[in-house]
Amino acid sequence: MAAYVQAVKTELKDWKVSVLVLILTVGRIIYGWSWLKSGWGKLAWFSDGTLNSAEKIHTLVNNIAGPDVTRFDPFSINQGFAWIAQHVFLGMPALTDVLVVVFEIGVGLCLILGVRVFWAALIGTFMNMQFIAGGSFNNFGYIWTNLALMKFAKYAEMIGLEGLLRFKKYDGFDFTVPKEKSLSN
Repeated sequence: MAAYVQAVKTELKDWKVSVLVLILTVGRIIYGWSWLKSGWGKLAWFSDGTLNSAEKIHTLVNNIAGPDVTRFDPFSINQGFAWIAQHVFLGMPALTDVLVVVFEIGVGLCLILGVRVFWAALIGTFMNMQFIAGGSFNNFGYIWTNLALMKFAKYAEMIGLEGLLRFKKYDGFDFTVPKEKSLSN
């Protein structure tokens, strides 16, 4: 553990890396706490006996492919997604309710602990897009946060469980981009 702490201190000597790691670490913990609270609050869904996701899925389908929608959709992506939402997720609203809660809590824990930040942010992006399509328009800032966490995941994880595990596996941090082989080799 002392070697890990010393390696983090060494990496943080570069002020640019230091600022990036500090902002991303604080941001991912605050953002993770938001996800965790949201999922924890939805645990009440199980106690009231109602299937809360069904209404949201109906809203999502109407917002992306309803009869009043006249958007440019040349590849029928909205229609395809609406079909999946209607025929798969509406067919199992109890499972959908469970998956929303599990994934919100999972994303929150991964971000707080600093484990698999890229994948947590990717799942968060997918869920935020569904929330936006379902009529919740306060998620645009979260999309940008997810994109930043995906882009700089190695730095966001440096001070976290994933950073510790990566340090132990590779006997140090290596943030260099591997050089690609030329076509002649």
